[in-house]
Amino acid sequence: MILKYPVNYIAITGYYKKGIHNGLDLGWSNSHGGMNQPIYAPADGVVVNVRSDYDRTDTSGGSYGNYIKIKHNDRISTLCAHMKYGSVNLKIGDQVKQGEQIGLMGATGHANGNHVHYEVFLDSTKVNPEEYTYVFPDQTVSTNPSASKGLLYYTPAPIPDPTPNPEPIQDEKDKTIEEQKKQIQEQEDKINLLNKEIISLKEQINEEEKYIFTYPVLKTSLYEIKLNEGETLLIKN
Repeated sequence: MILKYPVNYIAITGYYKKGIHNGLDLGWSNSHGGMNQPIYAPADGVVVNVRSDYDRTDTSGGSYGNYIKIKHNDRISTLCAHMKYGSVNLKIGDQVKQGEQIGLMGATGHANGNHVHYEVFLDSTKVNPEEYTYVFPDQTVSTNPSASKGLLYYTPAPIPDPTPNPEPIQDEKDKTIEEQKKQIQEQEDKINLLNKEIISLKEQINEEEKYIFTYPVLKTSLYEIKLNEGETLLIKN
């Protein structure tokens, strides 16, 4: 499954540390959505847990404040926490789509300022979100190297052209027709030329046949033969 970061401006202010900090803290920028920037569903799924009535920031404890947990398939779930009071309008059982807004960044619960705490669960175990989540082309990454270590980038496959063999435009059609007409005319000219040659040969044969005659020799002797212009003498045993 391809998970998408739940914010469109990605700046990691707190990295995953197994058993100590089991998620990523994602910060904000005034030039990219501000301190209450939208939070989006990392992938399609169903809401399995939610809290929306937390209206304060705690200085101690480990409260998520307002949060949403989404089950994406039989193995993977995600959780976004510390969302702004009044920004969460989903309930358990709601279906969400990847990129659908689910709340706003806030500082409810145990938070040292506005951010979103993002967790990924694999078979109910919290794992490093950086190993399962990708930066999409429509998202912006902080230029601070310390806030973008270990990010994975997703490049969607190009969408196939639904018309790989489109009909040629009218000008191309006209050009093709003209070429075909030209080829037909060339073949017809060749046929006409051959017909003329055949007729000429037939006329030549007919003309020659006019002067051909036979004379059986009755006995061996000497003969004086007079030929007219164009006549042909054939001698046969």
